[in-house]
Amino acid sequence: MRATWTLALLPLRQAWVAALLLLLMLVGGVLLALAGGALYGGAMLAALALWFAWLLAGTALKGLARKETLLLPEFHRALAGAAALWSLLFWLLPCALLAPHFGIRIGWVALGAGALAIAWALLTTSGSRSGFLIWVFIIGARFVPEPLLLAIEPALQNPLLPLAALLLAALILRATWQRLFPAGDPPLPDSPLLAPEPMRRGMGNTTSNVPRGKLMQRLNGWSEVGASALLLRQAARYHAAPTPTRQRAMLRALLLPQEQPRGWLVRWLLWGAAIAVYAIAVGQQAQIGMVAGYATFFALTGLNVVGLGMPRLQPSLVELYFSLAPDTLAGFKAQLVDSFLGLLPGAILSAFVFTALAALLIAPPALPDVALTTAILAPPLALATLALYLGLPVNVILRSVVTLITLFGQMGTIWMGYALIDHYGALWGGVPVLVVTWSFAIGAWSAARAHWINNPLSFDPPKAKAGA
Repeated sequence: MRATWTLALLPLRQAWVAALLLLLMLVGGVLLALAGGALYGGAMLAALALWFAWLLAGTALKGLARKETLLLPEFHRALAGAAALWSLLFWLLPCALLAPHFGIRIGWVALGAGALAIAWALLTTSGSRSGFLIWVFIIGARFVPEPLLLAIEPALQNPLLPLAALLLAALILRATWQRLFPAGDPPLPDSPLLAPEPMRRGMGNTTSNVPRGKLMQRLNGWSEVGASALLLRQAARYHAAPTPTRQRAMLRALLLPQEQPRGWLVRWLLWGAAIAVYAIAVGQQAQIGMVAGYATFFALTGLNVVGLGMPRLQPSLVELYFSLAPDTLAGFKAQLVDSFLGLLPGAILSAFVFTALAALLIAPPALPDVALTTAILAPPLALATLALYLGLPVNVILRSVVTLITLFGQMGTIWMGYALIDHYGALWGGVPVLVVTWSFAIGAWSAARAHWINNPLSFDPPKAKAGA
């Protein structure tokens, strides 16, 4: 029973800040529903909080997705008990509470819809891009002609439809389990400093062992060919005429294999598809500054690989240290930290690509203004973000706090920059934004670089927690 409770509480312990926010959302939704005038709004807010809770559960389950985990005694029974507790509290009980207020039929529909939502949350957090399919249906529903809606309305009112939803959810959950615990040998681990991919990598510091689909294998294989060719070219140039500049270029090609044209194209294809789906979903009525802000945020997501990937890279640094043969350890750390600047060109170019795509889909006439604002905001924001992620604390809580501050700082700076430039123009709005952002970025990078060089560099792998 103790193992069951440990697994049941694991999602809440791993992300207690998010769990607290979800609890506030859930309580707020219940209070709105009880207030009388916002019954449906409160129910929707509570349902959204429950769905996010299942996202936390899926993230925790993905962290347990190791074949050796299945060999633990009574693991299956403990996991089944934890799943039963979660289902009772975050699925069956809310559906039962809906019935007295909305009727038995609504409770029955909520049972089927809730099962599908849970299956979708677990599938999404497992790393499968099949979770994007729901957005395809949402977008497609906006373009369904009214005669077709009238024709299928009787089927939507069928009392057996929730039963079909339950069966479909069971199939999705079975496929998710097979994805998390696949048969056969596990794939080779990814590079610790590999840029994240949409719907696959989170903010955690674990490397996914989920095998990619054939399309992703081909795209990543094509990108790896470009990375290998770039490394060979840089190594040949360095050996032909060793210089510090060529050595830094070779080091960047070695540590950041995705930062080359093919890697950028793969990233633009994947994240561009996600941004296109989002832009089409929000429609023409959305504010271009808001959507371009999200697009810029997506472009900067790869910068956190430095703070999260360096602990996993530490055992490999010994070989790199003897290969470079630096005069001092401080010089070696300076070479490492300067090589991380190689992440900036890809992030800045991605910001231009993503914001231009968003502008073309939502407001094509605003493309010049969006490009100008991106040119003002993206470079200093990328440098400041890299500086903040450079020295992520080891403590999980402190690391989460730094990450949240960085994320909110990014979005606030982007939206404020768009608002100022839109209101005061490129000169009176853009110049102050340019001065303030670059001043902060240069100061933050200088301080982070000095702190990183002065701190001791460990060549040992990160220590596992007790009981892990």
